[in-house]
Amino acid sequence: MRETWKFDDFFKICSKESFYGFGVDALWEVGLTVCEDVLKDSKISALLNSTEKFDLVFIEPLFAQESFIVFGHKFQAPVVNFQGFGTWSILNYMSGNSLSIPYIPDSRSFPFSNKMSFMERLQNTISTVITLTSYHMTHLPKHQKLIQQYYKNSTSPPILDMLRNISLTLANAHHTLEYTRPYTPNIVPIGGAHMSSHQDDLPQNIKNFLDDAKEGFIYFSLGTIVPAHVLPDSYTQAFLNTFRKLPNKVLWKFGIDNLPGLPKNVKLIKWAPQQAVLEHPNCVLFITHGGVFSQYETLHAGVPVVGIPFFGDQRYNVKYYEDLGVGVKLDFLTITEETFHTAITTVLNDTRYKKNAESLSKIVRDKPMAPLDSAVFWIEYVLRHPGQHLRPASALLPWYQLWLLDVATTIIIFLILVYLILYKLSRYLLSCCNRKKTFSISNHKKIK
Repeated sequence: MRETWKFDDFFKICSKESFYGFGVDALWEVGLTVCEDVLKDSKISALLNSTEKFDLVFIEPLFAQESFIVFGHKFQAPVVNFQGFGTWSILNYMSGNSLSIPYIPDSRSFPFSNKMSFMERLQNTISTVITLTSYHMTHLPKHQKLIQQYYKNSTSPPILDMLRNISLTLANAHHTLEYTRPYTPNIVPIGGAHMSSHQDDLPQNIKNFLDDAKEGFIYFSLGTIVPAHVLPDSYTQAFLNTFRKLPNKVLWKFGIDNLPGLPKNVKLIKWAPQQAVLEHPNCVLFITHGGVFSQYETLHAGVPVVGIPFFGDQRYNVKYYEDLGVGVKLDFLTITEETFHTAITTVLNDTRYKKNAESLSKIVRDKPMAPLDSAVFWIEYVLRHPGQHLRPASALLPWYQLWLLDVATTIIIFLILVYLILYKLSRYLLSCCNRKKTFSISNHKKIK
């Protein structure tokens, strides 16, 4: 699909914002299509009608793939949910975890920090309520229909019940890599599990280029989503003209082999082992789109950043960089040679960014267990002890009980009744006093 994009299409995606958030709706639509394509596949259909036995089902059903939960029921096996983009409102609600609305932003919608203003908390609340409401009223019924269409088994419970029976969630998050938040026992953060303790070797031509960077090198990568072929020449020239002014070498991961007027200090590549590049001792700056996997690798390596977010959680991640004091944000929609050069030189010349990044790297690396080892342990734990003993009772409470609305309503009604009783009593006593006073005055007049 990216090959057919035009810059205007990409520009619209990047500039899409709203006061009320709800940034996950487009992903839900894509996820529904993907799930239907999978479920109607002949091999998947054969699997759903087979007599195969499995000890565990490992899927990602709480992020736009809810209908896949049917595999857990089909094989009567415990389900481990992998959450690729960390925790968010739906995962927290279904797992019985705290929504943390006052201090944890909806990362799919807003680039807020954990110290939100009143207006930001209002937006965060509205976005969360809309998301939860749409999830139960619109999104889940669509996946329920998919299950009924492609898994014709009268014994299957409602999709909501199956989702609540998830045994464990492995979340691509970690307390040292995000704003601190609570986790119930059925959510285990394993952020950084994708990173290997055994570094991939750098290709020799790249290694030679980086080793020879006497002034250090800048790594420039906008991930795999941003289509290089749609960038207008104004952007490309702004990048090239800026790099030409720098004493540093630049390793630029780009989707094309060559650019006219490429400066001698710039090397274009289509791929590199990013973790190895960032942990090279000569790396002084990472220019990134703010993807979550890149963020974990960056914080682990202790490299300062210039963030150019585009959409999704990237704005939120780059805001996190700023909040930590390890980088600055650059608005993609208004990039010029001047703003690009200023952002780079600001981070390179201010030693605070490098010191903050190195300090944070020490914290991130200090773990009792490697994230991947933690993931393996907990998967084996579920195999040894299938069941729902890690799930808190909050996961099963209706929303009005979870948020104590029934208790609050009872208290309000009680206070209203007390007020009415006191009001009626005071009116009655006042009336009695008035009658007594009137009677006393009348008798006094008669005596005279």
